[in-house]
Amino acid sequence: MMRSESRPPLSATHGWFAYAVPILSVAIATVATAIMSYFFTPEPIGLLLLSAVIATAWLAGLGPALFAILLALTVFQYNIAPPANLFVWKQTFFEVNFSEAPRLVMFTIVSLIVSFVITAQSSATEALRRSRDDLQTALEGLRRTETALLKTETYLTEAQRLNQSGSFGWKVSRGEIFWSEQAFRIFGVDPATTPTLELILQCTHPDDRAAVQAMIDRALRDGGDFEHQYRLLMPDGSVKHVHAMAHATETASGTEFVGAVTDVTATREVERKLRLSESYLAESQHLSHTSSWAWDQRQKEFVYTSNEIVHLFGFEQVEESRRLKAYRDRILDEDLPSVKEATRRAFINKTDLNVTYRIRLPDGSVKHIQTVGHPVLDSEGTVIQLVGTNVDITEQHEAKEKLISAFDEIKRSQDHLQLVTDTIPILVWRARADGVPDFLNKQALDFTGLVPGEIELDWPRAFHPHDKKDMYVKWTTIRESGKRGSLEARLRRFDGTYRWFLFEAEPLRDQTGNIVSWYGSATDIEDRKLAELSLRESERRFRDYAETASDWLWETGPDHRITRISEHINVVGLTRSHLPGITRWEVASDVEAEPEKWRRHRETLDAHWPFRDFVYGIINESGSQVYVRTSGKPVFDAEGLFIGYRGTGNDITASIRADQAEQALRKAQAELAHVTRVTMLGELTASIAHEVNQPLAAVVANAEASLRWLNRETPDLAAARRSIEWVVNDGCRASDVIRRVRALATKSDIETARLNLNQVVDEAIKLVERELIKNDVSLQTELAPSLPEILGDRVQLQQVIINLLMNAIEAMEPLTGRPRELLVRSASGDTGQLIVSVTDSGVGISAENANRLFNAFFTTKSSGLGMGLSICRSIVEAHGGRMSASSNEGPGATFQFALPIHQEDV
Repeated sequence: MMRSESRPPLSATHGWFAYAVPILSVAIATVATAIMSYFFTPEPIGLLLLSAVIATAWLAGLGPALFAILLALTVFQYNIAPPANLFVWKQTFFEVNFSEAPRLVMFTIVSLIVSFVITAQSSATEALRRSRDDLQTALEGLRRTETALLKTETYLTEAQRLNQSGSFGWKVSRGEIFWSEQAFRIFGVDPATTPTLELILQCTHPDDRAAVQAMIDRALRDGGDFEHQYRLLMPDGSVKHVHAMAHATETASGTEFVGAVTDVTATREVERKLRLSESYLAESQHLSHTSSWAWDQRQKEFVYTSNEIVHLFGFEQVEESRRLKAYRDRILDEDLPSVKEATRRAFINKTDLNVTYRIRLPDGSVKHIQTVGHPVLDSEGTVIQLVGTNVDITEQHEAKEKLISAFDEIKRSQDHLQLVTDTIPILVWRARADGVPDFLNKQALDFTGLVPGEIELDWPRAFHPHDKKDMYVKWTTIRESGKRGSLEARLRRFDGTYRWFLFEAEPLRDQTGNIVSWYGSATDIEDRKLAELSLRESERRFRDYAETASDWLWETGPDHRITRISEHINVVGLTRSHLPGITRWEVASDVEAEPEKWRRHRETLDAHWPFRDFVYGIINESGSQVYVRTSGKPVFDAEGLFIGYRGTGNDITASIRADQAEQALRKAQAELAHVTRVTMLGELTASIAHEVNQPLAAVVANAEASLRWLNRETPDLAAARRSIEWVVNDGCRASDVIRRVRALATKSDIETARLNLNQVVDEAIKLVERELIKNDVSLQTELAPSLPEILGDRVQLQQVIINLLMNAIEAMEPLTGRPRELLVRSASGDTGQLIVSVTDSGVGISAENANRLFNAFFTTKSSGLGMGLSICRSIVEAHGGRMSASSNEGPGATFQFALPIHQEDV
């Protein structure tokens, strides 16, 4: 939008120059009047002077305009006074001609009106301009304020996010609650949710809801500030600690709270860890007889002492003002000056304090204390505190004194030491810092046959060749660690015999901590090694016995619940991991059937008597009945307390079932004669019934479909015709089946023709498509291309493939937890045969049924005749082929048959 510009009066900007404007304006008007009077008859002086006044009022303002009017009146009067010439001196120009007075009055009035109007207009214009400038300034300030507010809000939001805190407002009278974005994050609530008191209580941990409700009730009742901590139960089950505080203000609409909520979970966790760390520190100080303290140099007092200092110095309750004196009173008089001097040097030199002294406890005993301190400096480098620890080194001091005494004794008895070293019944050695031995005692020299001059160069040949590499690695590891270590290796005796030794090494360090040599010993552990080998062999032998035995081992606790069981239990179909923690009668299947047997068995267990050959039944995880025979004996600890039973168990299902089978065999022998008489007739009848059943079922299904097409309001004749054609085809196929089966039964020659085996497979698959869809079976084919032809009967081979496909479909009917997948393959074999396989993902083939699948009248189906696979094998063998079945590595089974290739195609 364009801005209208206005010019301020000169009087407001230039001061005295504004009054030069009327003089100049009137002068210009006067000169112009004189010139125009000279050339023209009219006198334009009135208009010109009025113009001068107008120009002055416009340019300079009201004051200069009045001055311009005064000047213009003077010029006007001078012009009117005779003679009529402005450039002639007139002595009587002040004499007023009353006839000219109206002109002067009219000029004055008009000039004043014009001046006032122009001045007012200029003032209004200037006021508008100032108002516009002020408004623009205010708008700019408002924009800056808005920008600053937005930036402040952004900073506040970011600060809340970094500080894990959010803000809230609560208008009690309206029940309105306002949360910041970070508050929603803390409570784990969607920002679109309206915060309410019920929502806060819902998010609160159940154990803290009563306290939060009480706080809310108190805030509603008292209307005062509040501050509290409580826990939130997050949607994922985690617990969050929050700290909420609010300030109450009274407004016209009632009490309002403005506050903040902060996530203090990390702080609470740090506090917990800090308390735990303090407890660990206190416990470690107690165990190591160490105390810690802090001395304030400015206040001249201890500002901190740990609890262990009470036990270390034997204090009870000492006031802070007397604590320093209590410390000094404990120190022995002869040691106190050195303690004071060491402390003074630490403060003056700003170095660490390390002083050892003795204290006397109230019971008269003396302790040796080592005090170590570190100065704390301020920004100016002045020591303000000394922080340190007190360590009870009484035992170390006593040990050191004993060690010094022992070293002195050793130094005084070097000859005796040499004698002891040479006569002790172990091998003693010493090595340099680089690990090369340079000393062996007499026992070691005698055992290895080395002489002192051969030790450094020939010591490796004293070890067994198979142990050298491992010995070098372990010895290098010990030396690099700089700590005590040990290793085992075989050492050659002077007569060439090797024996196992345990080598132990200890480093000797100088005052700077550097290792100067290694001292060690070698102990003969040959007997122990042989015992270990014998023990391991015994354990291995027992483990082999246990793993190869048909029995399994078990243990129970005093409550007769299983605590341990060997893996052999898996052979009966029970999962080993499910048995611990249960009793024998909880898994038995005959507890209710034979209560008296189980009552006597439990009486035996409660009496802690051994038992033998207890037999009971179990239903395993596959639902089969198995029988177990178990024996056990009670076990007692060294004090005679009963701790449970140990025993064995074995699967006797086979023998039990053999007895049952023997009884069934006697019954079956009575029926054997009758079965023998009808076997031949039964096989033929079953063959016809089995093979004709499938095409007849297809005839019925196609006929029913044809009726449905014809029963429509508008009969679908084309579909009905197709169904009837299928009926005819299936009828012909049933006729062919009967003819082929009869031919097979009479051992007549089969009708062979050159066949493409893949086409036979495709035709068979089309015949069972409805069954595949009905049973939700996914069929895949992997038919090898360009297979050579075979000689065979199309219908009979189709029946073989259809039978295998239907058996696979029926084997997958029980599946509920995995997909039903069927795979048909064809391929060329390595022996001049074509192979067709049908693989399903069904229940598979059990081991007990694997050898009986192709037997006549054997079936695993409740309504089966047991002739399908027997007939299929007969058909395949009549074609010069062979048929087999096997279980898959995963679920399901695979049936396949191989047929010879036509010789002309070979």
